[in-house]
Amino acid sequence: MFPLKSRAGYCFVVVAGSAACLLVACAVRSHARHSGDPVELLARADNLSWKNQWIEAAPVYAEAERRFTLEHRLSEALYAHVSQFIPRAESEPLPQLLLELKGDLESPIAQPAETKLRILVIEGMIETNYDASMARVTWERVQELSEHQGHYLLMARAMGEQGIAAFLLGDIANAKKLTLRAWVTAKYLHDPAAHVRYASVYGAGLVELGRYEEAIHVLDEAIKTAKESSGVAYPTIAVNSKIDALRGLHRYGNALALADETIQRLPRGDLDAHLFQIYTSKGEVYEDLNNWNEVAHQYGQALGYARHLSYWRGIVQTGGLMAQAYEHENRLAEALTSVDEAIRANTQLPQELYFSPRNLSIKAEILARMGRAAESHSLYEKSFALVDSLLATAPTPNVERLLITQMKQGYAGYFELLCNEGHIPAAFRTIERARGRIESQALASHAFTAPHVPNAQEKEITRLNLKLIETDDPKVRAELSKALYDAELQLDDSTLAGKTARRPMDLKHVQEHLGPTELVLEYVLNEPQSYVLAITKESVHSYQLPAEKMINRLAAQYRKVIRDKKTDPVLAQQLFKSLLLPVVEYRSKQSIIIVPDGDLHLLPFVALISDGSYVLRDHTFSVSPSSTVLSLLRDREPSTRQDTLDYVGVAAWTLPGPSEMRVGMMPPPPDDRPQPLPESKEEVETIAHNFAPPSTILLGSDATESRFKALPLDHYRVLHLALHGYADLEYPDRSALIFAPSTTGGDDGLLEVREIRDLHLNARLVTLSACNTGVGPIGESDIANLGNAFVEAGAESVVTTLWELEDRSTEKLMTGFYMSLSQGHSEGEALRLAQLELEQLGLSPYYWASFELVGDPAETI
Repeated sequence: MFPLKSRAGYCFVVVAGSAACLLVACAVRSHARHSGDPVELLARADNLSWKNQWIEAAPVYAEAERRFTLEHRLSEALYAHVSQFIPRAESEPLPQLLLELKGDLESPIAQPAETKLRILVIEGMIETNYDASMARVTWERVQELSEHQGHYLLMARAMGEQGIAAFLLGDIANAKKLTLRAWVTAKYLHDPAAHVRYASVYGAGLVELGRYEEAIHVLDEAIKTAKESSGVAYPTIAVNSKIDALRGLHRYGNALALADETIQRLPRGDLDAHLFQIYTSKGEVYEDLNNWNEVAHQYGQALGYARHLSYWRGIVQTGGLMAQAYEHENRLAEALTSVDEAIRANTQLPQELYFSPRNLSIKAEILARMGRAAESHSLYEKSFALVDSLLATAPTPNVERLLITQMKQGYAGYFELLCNEGHIPAAFRTIERARGRIESQALASHAFTAPHVPNAQEKEITRLNLKLIETDDPKVRAELSKALYDAELQLDDSTLAGKTARRPMDLKHVQEHLGPTELVLEYVLNEPQSYVLAITKESVHSYQLPAEKMINRLAAQYRKVIRDKKTDPVLAQQLFKSLLLPVVEYRSKQSIIIVPDGDLHLLPFVALISDGSYVLRDHTFSVSPSSTVLSLLRDREPSTRQDTLDYVGVAAWTLPGPSEMRVGMMPPPPDDRPQPLPESKEEVETIAHNFAPPSTILLGSDATESRFKALPLDHYRVLHLALHGYADLEYPDRSALIFAPSTTGGDDGLLEVREIRDLHLNARLVTLSACNTGVGPIGESDIANLGNAFVEAGAESVVTTLWELEDRSTEKLMTGFYMSLSQGHSEGEALRLAQLELEQLGLSPYYWASFELVGDPAETI
């Protein structure tokens, strides 16, 4: 799907943001005899498209194609034909267009250099909005061919498009380098359309990263360049991204003023697609302001343009948003009409049903409020079945992440409905099934492929999906669910997450796995209120909590305070009152197991404050991806190996140097050696004294990825890795531990999440004494991080971190942790005692609250 997003979903920006086209050689144009000559028509259309005016160019290309065909100049006709694909991409399925282009490229009439290059350019433009990895390869070919043919402006644009693809793939370093190079080249070569394009997309990327002030500076340059350059298309990406940036800065008045100014400047009918997006953006601003009457009005304006254009994607996306606005206004009949229109519109794009689960969940919520509970239950189940089906055939990572986000939105609503009806066991099963699916999808390896002609099974799934949307027959849902279950069995997913997704444990079975002092708190964040399930061995209750936005805002504020090495007792107390105080069972249970949701994955619960003291002082906290995973861990058979070894310790960066570092979101360049952690050597060696010999210790240059992976890792009970780490929030598979560089070139020194999953461990404990090992993407696949990957690989529990570490305090905390373990304390209690020792020295939470135990806290070593 489309990777440039607004907060409401994915923005379809092909027309406004397309970047490259091929100018017909001037020598050829000079032979045009009259204004109706197809060569002159083609030149005129190329000039328009070069300036990103694809809508205006389309009819000119169509006429050129007709005339070339009459003259039997088929290669030129094909050139003009594929040039019309960009406007078509607004309303037609992208896989279908890409398949058509693939066939065109293989045609004999596509072999002339100009036509072949043109097809690749159009293919690359559509792929950028479909799958960035495919686009990157195509744009590399365009760059090579255009350089060979002397099309240097196009070569520069192809380089910029590779930068955009790199950004979408999470390769930030290369993305910045390539995009900025293309941006500067566009300035130097006086290519204002490209200048606007790359400034716009680079700025949009900064908005996605939350760097709003920096983004506005870049986006303003794009807008200014477009205003000053004759014939350049209106910079819709830049304008919409600036509106999002202003929203991010809470400058709502400025955002609305920019939107209104844009609407005044876009009066022409051929810019209806731009007006659709601007009105949608205005609706989002009013949504932030909770002015729901105005939200509905703005979305209504946007839908008017979408209907006029038969812009099905726009109706699907904004129709659902409008239904939610009506729902807030208690205009339920109008809400139902709006969401039904969105659901019907999606059937016009049977290969792109990716917004249907969200709209089905919206309709279910509306029906619940109308008192039509049975229909609501059926629709929620239909939504989940559809997500399962679409995930099984998701063509790109972007589609997969969109579906995961929608599943989260859907299960939160269904959970709330079931809780309000008093069906707590059913609510528990719903949330466990969804979390298992999310984790399974996040941790699984996926082989995404280029668009292909659907096989018989895929066609059947599509048929069932459409039937599922169009009917309320429970037999259809059962039929589809069985087909999906059979497909999952063929995948042989035996992971913890896979088991959770297919067969979540019932509530009673989970309770049987809990000790008398344990309390599981399973959070579900939602609007207008959130929930927590409090599960003990004897009881289960649900409690209402504040709204998701409020909780996430407070959690983000407190995390920033801590990472700035400060304290804020008032904020810490407010979070305690919001998250823990409402739970009656909290007062009588000592071991708290958190199943987090949303931004709570990044909140250090141990640093909350109750009655003037950190909760760390009288409670043990740990984390589990789900209640089912906790139970499955406790069901695992203990290792019966006779050759078990106690301990392996790894410390790669042991040379003296600065004691503190911050690790970025992407791996360092090969020539950028991570800063030394001199205390790590003493850390791993001191910890080894707590275990019976022989122990294995890898230090300095010997601590390579290859050396570590060559060890009999399934023999060790404890793995302690004192390394650097980084978290890739966009593509969690690339999060990694950083080992010493290999002198033989046998490995890249990065033990990534995808590699960790393939390790075979029997460890009671894995300690990741490294930065950011518990950090994963929030809002899509909440639990995709290094710690969970080690749990999937066979570890009973993993100590992870929520931010960068300070070397000296980390060494002290770790040695205290293992000393307590050697004295017979459980892992959860041992970590609490080690953190408490630093807290009682007067150190701020920055130095001790980053560490959390994921998995089974009751294990002993």
